[in-house]
Amino acid sequence: MKRLLSLVILVACGSSAEPPARSPQQRTDDSARAVEALRASKFPVAVKEATAALATDPRNAGAAAVRAIATYQLATHDLVMQLSEVIDAAEDLEYFDHAGGRLAWQHWLDKLAGIDRDLAVVAADPTFSLELCLACWSFDWNRNGRVDERDGRMLELEYDGKGDEIPEGDPRRRPTFRFDVGDADWARAMISFQRAFGELVLAYRWSELDKVFGMKEPKVTIKLDDKARVQRARELVLAGLGYADRCRAAYLAETDDDREWVPNPKQQNHPIPLAVDAKLYETWAGVTGDVRRMLASEEGVSLKEVANLIDDDLGALAPDAFVDFGAMLSSPKDFAVDFSRVPNKPDPAAIEGLAKELLGNGYKKAMKPSPLVGRLRAMKQDLVRGEDTFERKLRYLFWLN
Repeated sequence: MKRLLSLVILVACGSSAEPPARSPQQRTDDSARAVEALRASKFPVAVKEATAALATDPRNAGAAAVRAIATYQLATHDLVMQLSEVIDAAEDLEYFDHAGGRLAWQHWLDKLAGIDRDLAVVAADPTFSLELCLACWSFDWNRNGRVDERDGRMLELEYDGKGDEIPEGDPRRRPTFRFDVGDADWARAMISFQRAFGELVLAYRWSELDKVFGMKEPKVTIKLDDKARVQRARELVLAGLGYADRCRAAYLAETDDDREWVPNPKQQNHPIPLAVDAKLYETWAGVTGDVRRMLASEEGVSLKEVANLIDDDLGALAPDAFVDFGAMLSSPKDFAVDFSRVPNKPDPAAIEGLAKELLGNGYKKAMKPSPLVGRLRAMKQDLVRGEDTFERKLRYLFWLN
């Protein structure tokens, strides 16, 4: 009777209430085993230990970060393995197990959704920090059944800020980063963009490509299978842009300078040997605004400007038209490609016809041009160390976004 009375009192007092908040030190202690497993590249163990810590304290940012990182590594590795098996099982590239491939993509998307929930926990804790050497992981990256020399170099930094190769064995090849709360929003942006890509993959029926691989028909029509997925992709891109803005603001507000994953213009302690300046941050902010306006169909990307940025001769062939990404995502449709119309020699009219087929309702003859291409051109012209430096900074810019 006393035990029953105690149970009634517990229920009446709210025994289902959330457990009391734990101090940052208590959370660190709870996730210590998970962090240790992650650093040792024992990813399944890291997920298990982090899940146990989160069961005790759902707001444990350290455990949430470990589970997000380890789950991402495992899920992405599984996706690559499963897609490789689908391709290997194809018979002379004439038939693909599309059901198996779609299942692999969906499994990956489900994992990414859970990772984003964990990253939301990390982003909500301003005291979060995690020291981690990614290049120190011992893992079979090339999937040959053993951890070999190539695997050991997979995540190493090979070049310094001047473009010179870092010597073998130099500690700079394997830096330890100190991740903080701004990096959580950077990761949420990355995950959102990858989820958007996955939704677009599953939105269409790609079985028509078998005709091309089998050389059966030159024209293929990729059918829209699920319009809702395209709309989700658009929402995920917008969410990713929001996280990119948040992490940029967090980076600019930082006053420390300790092994930064992404430094602000005032920080000098960053293992990745490519400094950023105020102009790159301005370009970063401009790009997120450009993409938002493109998704709203307020601006379009000039095909001729893009072609000219790549090569002047290519620019002469490109049609004077625009890509309306907003229309392609808000009103998605089937799209077709007729490979028999690919010209044997440069032909602007034929190239325009192919662009119209491929882009569908995203092909527009007149739109307000997006400043995006102009921003990239200005960045290229401002650099004085040549094309290689531009390409590296361009990769950095898109890595930031």
